[in-house]
Amino acid sequence: MAVSPGVCVDHVPVHPMSFEFPPITIVVIGRNEGERLVRCLESVQRVDYPEDRIELIYVDTDSTDGSCAVAERLGAKVIAIRPERPCAAAARNAGLAAASHELIQFLDGDTILDPAWLKAGVAALEDPSIVCVFGRVEEVDPTASIYNFWAHHDWYVPPGLADYCGGIALFRAEVVHKANGYDESLIAGEEPDLCYRIRQGQGLHVLCVDKPMVLHDINMTGFGQYWRRCKRTGRGYAEVAHRCPGLQRWRRMRWRNPCHIVVAGVAVGLSIGLSSFWPVGLWLSLITLAIARNALRFRRRVGSLAGAALYSLHHYVAKLPITVGQCDFWLRTVLSSRCRRLSKQ
Repeated sequence: MAVSPGVCVDHVPVHPMSFEFPPITIVVIGRNEGERLVRCLESVQRVDYPEDRIELIYVDTDSTDGSCAVAERLGAKVIAIRPERPCAAAARNAGLAAASHELIQFLDGDTILDPAWLKAGVAALEDPSIVCVFGRVEEVDPTASIYNFWAHHDWYVPPGLADYCGGIALFRAEVVHKANGYDESLIAGEEPDLCYRIRQGQGLHVLCVDKPMVLHDINMTGFGQYWRRCKRTGRGYAEVAHRCPGLQRWRRMRWRNPCHIVVAGVAVGLSIGLSSFWPVGLWLSLITLAIARNALRFRRRVGSLAGAALYSLHHYVAKLPITVGQCDFWLRTVLSSRCRRLSKQ
């Protein structure tokens, strides 16, 4: 699968891993992160790992806040890119192309690296079948807004073998090069797509370990931000599920979210047509039962029944923007296919 023109991800020479402290390239990506970037780079400086075994690269996507100068001052090699369509995949590919070492830790500029993470991640990679490892991601301040609270619990992944990682993970560089890097045509879901391509028929694994990896600062304060994030997630569900038939959970979500919206629409339509509240009332009762059931399931992880119910509510509020994102992808796909057919006539 090819990536966008202009970003080279050809295989570059890498240094072999040493037994105890293999050299690691840390690639931080960001755009106008401000003080959050300072915190991120300073956390790399404080990591419990030999300083001479770490290469720090910062990839900037056309910032206007002086991020490049800040990164240089804090010891990072700076790469500035201006892709036609800015995306995380383009930035990570640029960092991948510049990395010198066999292990690459990808970070976002709005994260704080846990001091003990690199040693924990390297220990997990002693198994040669493990090509990607990641740990716990938690919000810096989950109580700052309801959206921060929802994101904080969304980051959770059960420890063990996983189908894919998120954007923050420790990779063996060689396998990412062989997979031709991240696909820059994706606006969301580029990590599941990459992991799917890496794992296909090769006996390679992605591992989640129960160790803290980063603190994340989503800084989400308004519904508009939440809507855009969920819509982007929906587009990722639709596009990656279309490409990667083996990602069963994403393929199920591709249909589950629109079905919920259709049921809600039918209930409202029946209520209007029958001049009766009972269809909407029945739908609301079923949704309430589903939220209560999920709250019981999430209670231990979230810490309280009230918090678990609030988190469960998010799964239903998000279905509308997620479905909008999925429909956006499907509509664009149909129109693109029709345009191609017309151009051939």
